[in-house]
Amino acid sequence: MGKVVITDHGFPSIDPERSILEEAGFEVREVKPDCKTAEDVIRECKDADVLLVQWAPITREVFESLPNVKCVVRYGIGVNNIDLKAAKDLGVMVANVPDYCLEEVSNHAITMVMALARRMPHDHYQLTHGGWGIGPFFPFPGTSEMTLGLVGFGNIARTVAKKAAVFGFDIVAYDPFIDDSVFASAGVKKVDLDTLLSTSDAISVHCPLTESTTHLINKSSFDKMKTGAIIVNTSRGPVINEADLIAALQSGKLAGAGIDVYETEPPAVDNPLRSMTNVLLTSHAASASANAEIMLQIKPAEAARDFLLGKRPRSVVV
Repeated sequence: MGKVVITDHGFPSIDPERSILEEAGFEVREVKPDCKTAEDVIRECKDADVLLVQWAPITREVFESLPNVKCVVRYGIGVNNIDLKAAKDLGVMVANVPDYCLEEVSNHAITMVMALARRMPHDHYQLTHGGWGIGPFFPFPGTSEMTLGLVGFGNIARTVAKKAAVFGFDIVAYDPFIDDSVFASAGVKKVDLDTLLSTSDAISVHCPLTESTTHLINKSSFDKMKTGAIIVNTSRGPVINEADLIAALQSGKLAGAGIDVYETEPPAVDNPLRSMTNVLLTSHAASASANAEIMLQIKPAEAARDFLLGKRPRSVVV
């Protein structure tokens, strides 16, 4: 019998996982309290064959200390808390769930882009403080006059592109890892990052957090953008240098920003983003919906089950 250990999670219960795994004849156990450190994982998961992980750090030390673990499944899309090189070196499979929240995140990103393009946060603030009229924010273009730049062109970004086209945006995207044919079939122009930054009126960030994408968007990037551009981030906070973002908003270089993810979560109470009138902030909520949450439990459990049955999970990272 294979054993699946859940290192950490944020769900009300693990009944969906239990149902799928126990029906297949496998044992499942959740660590209580959740694993917060690599040391916690090593201490609590010695009996595991497969780990289901949400936020716990799965480092090289973890892999080397738990030789029975042959598969790690991440609750979610990003795998930046897992040492993929160590996993590959040691022959451990890593799987994720890349498609559980396509509609939710793409809708969230489009909502932020549209709200900022229409200067809704700006107008809302002035109305709640006694003001009136669009004069302070005018002129701003209509969506059919705007170029939307997508940084990253994976599943979520491609879904954003499809939805944004309805509003008349001209859409460009940057992703060096996606074949030209994918851009062509989506009707989206492939450009380099500098071109995207300099030509886009709105930018939506959709790339994973890796060593090469950490602070991909920084002061140099903001300097290249159009004055009055807007930016939205629903991917990972550290892709944008937050201090540089704040400076660009304060200087007027950017007209606004929609931020769902932060360099530190939650952001500090005195973080300037919290008090800015030209930003739209949400609590790392882009992926949230009742259906997405249950899918986020079912699909990792299915991946763990398939691995233990000798089948390849649907989405394997390494």
